[in-house]
Amino acid sequence: MSIQQLSAASLILFVIASGCTSLKRFRSATYMGRDDSLVDMALFGATLARSGPETPGKNLWDLSASAQTQLIQILNERYPDNEQFTGELNREYLAEGPVSPVDYTSMDLLMVFTISRQKDYAGIGPGKGLFSPADRIEQVRFTLRIPPEYNLSFTGWNRYATEYGEIEIADVSFSRSLELDAELSGDVADAGAKGAFSRSEEQQVRSRYLKLNGSISGQRIEIEEEGATGIDLTGNVIADVSLRFEGFPERVTIPLFSGPVWSPVPEVSSLRFTDVIVPRMEDVPEAIMGTLELEYIYRHVRSGWKTFQEWDDRVAYYQGRIKKQIPLFKKQQYLPALYCLGTDAGGKETVKIRTGTGQEYPLQFRNYREAARFFEWLVISARDQEDIPADETISIGDHTLVYMGRSLTRGALAAGSRLKVMPVYE
Repeated sequence: MSIQQLSAASLILFVIASGCTSLKRFRSATYMGRDDSLVDMALFGATLARSGPETPGKNLWDLSASAQTQLIQILNERYPDNEQFTGELNREYLAEGPVSPVDYTSMDLLMVFTISRQKDYAGIGPGKGLFSPADRIEQVRFTLRIPPEYNLSFTGWNRYATEYGEIEIADVSFSRSLELDAELSGDVADAGAKGAFSRSEEQQVRSRYLKLNGSISGQRIEIEEEGATGIDLTGNVIADVSLRFEGFPERVTIPLFSGPVWSPVPEVSSLRFTDVIVPRMEDVPEAIMGTLELEYIYRHVRSGWKTFQEWDDRVAYYQGRIKKQIPLFKKQQYLPALYCLGTDAGGKETVKIRTGTGQEYPLQFRNYREAARFFEWLVISARDQEDIPADETISIGDHTLVYMGRSLTRGALAAGSRLKVMPVYE
């Protein structure tokens, strides 16, 4: 074969070989090691809500349609005055039978995490720094852990599903052709050769990537995200989880008032008791802290960042990790809103209740309204009933009130005992 024929064949092979696709992830890639300063993560906001009903009682609107009709008829006959009738509509009624304990240990926590990366536009350019407009966070995996001393654990996701995304990389129609015209010389005759070569390519390229995935266990949740072409992982991630504290029972008092709800002078006819489950904590911290740990892969474009496509980029990958303590919620958000009667002058002293069998329990109420109405009845009873001896013990049925180790008397109340309505947990 002559030199001309060899040259023509080589040219054909070069054309065929050079027709490779341009659908590449990058032009070149290099792993550069670890850099923990490129990405940051923080808890942007957290909302804590209690799961389940707050109290075991029911009002008119919790009843069935037929029960509502019957109750309204009864109230209409008993309270013909419109103002009294309206006040009775919102009265709370206790369910018949034993009252189930109210659980204050189960909660829902909605957290919003924000992921950000360093942007230094003053350092744009080759060799000036680790930033270019085409940089992005390639992958993140973050973990939130709760210390075991809080007696708190994750119980499940409220709303969660693994999410995948799909992007269309390209819809390619590519063709290339080449015509050759070569003259060959010999001893006998001259000859000519012509040829045409073409190559075509059609592609529809899609890529599936992991938008969100996670796992949960007792003291840990883990969430993972993957980036893709043109998709940076900066932004917010929402985690909606359920929590549960270890609990122990507390007894609360439910005063049963006689007369209309709107009456300025309530009357306590009897007392009822129920148990509530409250968080078990030896020392109540001001805030529940968690350990947030983030691992990430950072894709830095060293050259080629002036174009939007990524196949011509020379990229460098960095691996990073950050770990920090973050406050999840404060004690005012998770402690039960129970109230008692007592004083905090010179140390906290509270009123207790002694049963007919001699057992003593803290006098605690489910909410401020019940505690305030009971205290109002207590003060009015001590002030208005002058015909009763001052050393008369205050009792409701076979229950008596105890304060500072002694039976509470009407004289002690009338003389001013500095009692007031106070939160049980502060």
